Amino acid sequence: MSDPFGFVRQSVDSTGDAFRMQLLGKDVYVLAHPDYVGTALSNPNTFAKPDDFEVAFGDALLAVEGDQWQRQRHSMEPFFGPRRLADHAETMTEVAASRVADWASGESVPVDEEMKAIALHNLFEVVLGQSLSDEEIDELSTAAQALNLWFKPTSWALPEWVPTPARHKFKRGSAELRERARTLLAASGERPQEDSLLATLAELRDDPDSAYDQSEVLDQVVGMLFAGHETTALAMTYALHQIATHPTVADRFHAEIDAVLDGRPSFDQLQELDYLERIVDETLRLYPPVHAIPRVTTESVGVGDYAIPEGATVLLSVWCLHRDPRFYDDPLTFDPGRWAETSPRDRGHAFVPFGAGPRTCIGRHFARLEAKAVLAEIGRRYRLDADSGIEVAPQMTTQPEGPVNLRVSDRT
Repeated sequence: MSDPFGFVRQSVDSTGDAFRMQLLGKDVYVLAHPDYVGTALSNPNTFAKPDDFEVAFGDALLAVEGDQWQRQRHSMEPFFGPRRLADHAETMTEVAASRVADWASGESVPVDEEMKAIALHNLFEVVLGQSLSDEEIDELSTAAQALNLWFKPTSWALPEWVPTPARHKFKRGSAELRERARTLLAASGERPQEDSLLATLAELRDDPDSAYDQSEVLDQVVGMLFAGHETTALAMTYALHQIATHPTVADRFHAEIDAVLDGRPSFDQLQELDYLERIVDETLRLYPPVHAIPRVTTESVGVGDYAIPEGATVLLSVWCLHRDPRFYDDPLTFDPGRWAETSPRDRGHAFVPFGAGPRTCIGRHFARLEAKAVLAEIGRRYRLDADSGIEVAPQMTTQPEGPVNLRVSDRT
């Protein structure tokens, strides 16, 4: 619990790519090889979502299984397809430009907080079909952040009935988020913005033939408020920090932006920013926002030469895969150049920031486009510098230990 990442890495090095650990009397199986992770992610009926997701998100898409998952995915997929999102690149850059316009040259900016705000604004403007004030966005971000705390190692390992400070904050944040979701749905029903996800969910709620009820629709909004911004905000935060701490990377990043952009980036121009694409891929490798994918086995299953019993808690260690020297040269070094001659697809299950298999993250195209749009707009305006490195800790997502403050210099 004091060093979860270090413990798993040491265990893989000393024991192997599949091991069992006993955590306060509970057996937990860890898989840290592309073949094993591929087996788990390709078989969602055998490796199912654990109950913890239902505790945090109810019947949201990221928590349900089987036919219910198929029905929800079908309803929501159109809002995250690459063709639809291409129309929203301009909105994404406008949101970023508005939020960062007041950054003053020479000041220190809490980029972790700023990226959460930008990601939430984008989620509302592009997908949910509403515009919120900065104050509303900041309040939502705080409530959504609390959902992470259910998966804090010191709480996750304990029985559900044990009260902890993290669980208290989780329950308070969850209640606030659900209340906000109710308000959003009510407003959407009264003033639906055409072709928005909120309006669609409101229609499904009111359609007796849709199989959606009030509770399930509410859970979708709660899940979207968290999953639709948290991981992308983290990726953008870590990318900006790495750019700020690697002058050579920063020089090439800015040179490409200056060569391609002639103002606020368009969708077509974003496709030309190849080096920025590599920065995003390298950030997702070195600092995967989802550090481990939890699963529970529904039956006894073989993984390689190992047997995992029915009902076992399994962790797929994305963190270890992405930092394994067998799959990446000099893996602890931030090097966007490693992606010049390869691609995420080429890496197979050694690169799984969005999961893989039939339950690959529905928002992966949205997240990639948003990261490029926001980073390009910030890079066009500012140069960033950091005073120190960064430490991270596992909760549901890979969280920075403390604020991430970067100094900004105006480039315009």
